[in-house]
Parts: sequence; structure tokens; C-alpha cells
Amino acid sequence: MLTDFERYQKEVEGKNINPQTLLATDYINHFNEVHMMIDMLPMMPDCMDDIRQWTPKSYQKHFSDSGFAARELAIRAYDHSPAAYRTPFEHTVRQMDRLVQQTIRRLEKYLAADDMAGLKAIINRYSPRMIQLIEQCGAIINGEKVTTHQESIDHYFDDDEQDLDGEDLDQNAIDDLFG
Repeated sequence: MLTDFERYQKEVEGKNINPQTLLATDYINHFNEVHMMIDMLPMMPDCMDDIRQWTPKSYQKHFSDSGFAARELAIRAYDHSPAAYRTPFEHTVRQMDRLVQQTIRRLEKYLAADDMAGLKAIINRYSPRMIQLIEQCGAIINGEKVTTHQESIDHYFDDDEQDLDGEDLDQNAIDDLFG
């Protein structure tokens, strides 16, 4: 008798859903789109109208709204994704949601002041963080387990910190990042 997980593993084969994690990379498109628009904002300030429209979406909501061929399967399989993947995935998604929302608020302020230098500085600070989180999310979806101490990473990317130069990480945290 197959477990629910094993049944879903068989069902997702060939459906662009990872059979190890039961997660689909299509979800990352929700973040890739807003990330691309934020990066284009200095050259195309009218993108801000679309950026303002962005809101966090759960995995299930993303797929229910999408044209993804296996969207119903992706929604059902999500609840059977092993906690070793789903928990860090959800944590990473919360970080991406928070980063995008904070960035949008900051961009609004600089656009209202017509401060393009400040706008570019916010984007230059946001972009590498978002790329790292998108890559981390993709790695989790594709079956890599998060082995770092998330608190060290959260501290390193904390928006309240000013100009971190790496000295804020102790050797254990650095080893965790590359281990």
C-alpha cells in the first residue's frame, strides 16, 4: 500500500512538479515578475503602477490563479510536501514577501520625492537580497535541504543593519553559509 506521499510522487512525474519535494518552481514566477519590474523602475518609472498592484500570494492561491497545466495537482500535492522542504520553503517565501513589501514602501517614498539616486540605492540594496532568496527558494523546490543557520542569514540581511561588511558574522555563521 502506497503512502499519500508516494502516491503523489507517482502522480507528479512529468508534470513540472518535483517528485522529491512535491513543489513546483512555477511559484517563483510570482516573485520574478515583481523583481524584474523593480529592477526596471529607474528606466521605466511608470512600472510603479504595476509594482503597487503586487501582493503576497500563497502557493495555493498562485496556482489557483495561474494557467499552469497541473495547477490542481500542485495545490493538492502541496499539503503532502515533506516538512523538511515545506518548512524552509514557507520561511523563504515569508522573507521574500517581507522584502518586496518593504522595498515597495521605500520606493514610493523616493518616487514621491523624485529622488532617483535614492531610488537606485534602494534597488541596489534590494536586488542582491532578492536574487539570493529566489535562488534559495528554487533550490528548496528542487530538493536541496537548507543546512544553514537561518538566524545568521536573517541577521546578515536584516534591513535595520547598516552597511554590513561581513565582520558581523562569526566563523560558525560563515561556515554555515558555505557548508
